[in-house]
Amino acid sequence: MVIKVQTKDTGVLITGFFISLIGIGIHIFEPGWIINPSGTGGAFVGAGIVLIGLGIRSIRLKNKGTIVEDERIFYIAEKASHKTLTILIILQGILMAFLGITAFDIQAYPIVSLLFAITVLTYVGFYHWYKRRF
Repeated sequence: MVIKVQTKDTGVLITGFFISLIGIGIHIFEPGWIINPSGTGGAFVGAGIVLIGLGIRSIRLKNKGTIVEDERIFYIAEKASHKTLTILIILQGILMAFLGITAFDIQAYPIVSLLFAITVLTYVGFYHWYKRRF
């Protein structure tokens, strides 16, 4: 069995491997300049594993003869990205106005984490919605 691997797939696998190694290193060495080494290391390891999984999935699909990327997929991703960006700009504007008007002393870490989660969920939601629509 011959496995054909393109440069893009190899890059995704290598990037995922190095990101996972960085996460393991952060978790093991626990640098003092990182507030939460376990959470940060876990995030890096998780992101690396996701990249490795996506790379392996792409290689398997290409070996089966499935078209992984075409114009339709790029169009759907563009539409989902644009809609997500629009919503996030509005949300961030409302958040900035709210924080500017009120005197809340809010930590940045929970707000950034919440915006990150909203970004991912919004993009995934719009991607699947546009995928069914187009």
